[in-house]
Amino acid sequence: MNSTGGNGRPGRPARLSRERIAEAALQGDVATLTMRELATRLGVSHSSLYRWVPDRDGVLDLVSEVMVERVLPEDEPDAGTWLDWLTRLAWAMHDEFLAVPGYAAHVARPHRHHPESFGRLRDRAVATFRAGGADAGQAEENWTVFGLGVVRWLAAAGSAPEEPPFGRYLDTLLRGLLHQDGDQRPYRQAEATAPAAAPRSIGDEHLLALTRNLTSESAKARERACETICDWVRSFDRREVRALASLLASAAVLEQDATCLESELNALGELSVTGFVEAEDIAALRRLARESVRPADVEHLDYLIEEFF
Repeated sequence: MNSTGGNGRPGRPARLSRERIAEAALQGDVATLTMRELATRLGVSHSSLYRWVPDRDGVLDLVSEVMVERVLPEDEPDAGTWLDWLTRLAWAMHDEFLAVPGYAAHVARPHRHHPESFGRLRDRAVATFRAGGADAGQAEENWTVFGLGVVRWLAAAGSAPEEPPFGRYLDTLLRGLLHQDGDQRPYRQAEATAPAAAPRSIGDEHLLALTRNLTSESAKARERACETICDWVRSFDRREVRALASLLASAAVLEQDATCLESELNALGELSVTGFVEAEDIAALRRLARESVRPADVEHLDYLIEEFF
């Protein structure tokens, strides 16, 4: 992986790298991982971590790079070895995905998969089906069935007692791909039952909960709300982004807790990259005295002021 970082800013701490971030993320449950928890594992500040990865999804992209590298067989399959290659791939996914709590469930749910890592996995698998004699269209469909089948079994492992042993399940799955009928009905059925991508909105109930927590008397509640905004930043629609940005800007001006102020400025920075924030939404920030902000957090304030005013 490239350790130059994502946004090209100078002055990053030498002890951080993309490799170290991915390694630290793999040390716990990725389903519940927060940026603040990850920063604690790494022994760096919350703001320092954001100089390397834009958000929680960026961290999971790094994790996916590592996981795909671990599971892909090194050899190239041919007409005589393609089925063995797929079997080894599936068992490697079984061993590696289940070794990291929450990762299989993360991969199984509808979301934007990392295009480089999962694109590489897809391309290698499609090429393997082509080596086994499938045409281009059928190879793509085979990958869809194979990929969904393996990942969904892994996501359900431990929570669905009725699931057959993985070896038996995989054997049945591969036999089905070998002995498909002429109209390819099983693949059409798989596509029809695949979950649709969730719309880009968190909904009014979640928006109201975030609003309440951002205005809570508890500093911990305000801080957690900011972390949630950073984690969900790709799920907000325009209305939600603008409402949260306005509230965060006003909260930052009135904030008395230095750690909460850092989190509010971080969250505003995350929202700003969606392209939905307008200058009027965060106009309150112009009343925030620069000298009242901790030196480590001035960068976030300066970025927002320069970007919008």
